[in-house]
Amino acid sequence: MKRIELTCIRCPIGCHLVVTKNDKGEIKVVGNRCPRGEEYGRQEITEPRRTITTIKSFKDGTISLKTDTPIKKEQCFDVLKEIDNQKTKNSYKIGDIFIKNVLGTHSNIVVTGVHHEE
Repeated sequence: MKRIELTCIRCPIGCHLVVTKNDKGEIKVVGNRCPRGEEYGRQEITEPRRTITTIKSFKDGTISLKTDTPIKKEQCFDVLKEIDNQKTKNSYKIGDIFIKNVLGTHSNIVVTGVHHEE
C-alpha cells in the first residue's frame, strides 16, 4: 500500500490530506473539505505535476519565465536545463513564448516579466 500525507494547495483552506493507494489501485483521500482536495490528492499519488517558474538573463536584463500548464514532476529538472540551454534574444515582452512545447510536454515556457538593467 502506498501512503502520502500532504497539504492541499488547490484553495486557501490548505487541508491536511492523507492519500492511500492499495494493491488493487484503489485510491482513498481523507481530510479534504472540498472536491478539489480529493482531485489534488488523487493526482499527487498517481502523476504529480508542477508549474515551473524561473528567471533567465538576457542582453539588457532578466526575464521571468513560467510553464503555461503544469508538467510531470519528474520532468522539472530536464525542463529547467532546457531553459538554461536556450539562447536569448535582445528583447522580450510579457506573453512571448520562450520555448514552445518544451521537451514534448505540451507546455510552453512563457515570459511573465521583463526586468531591464539600469
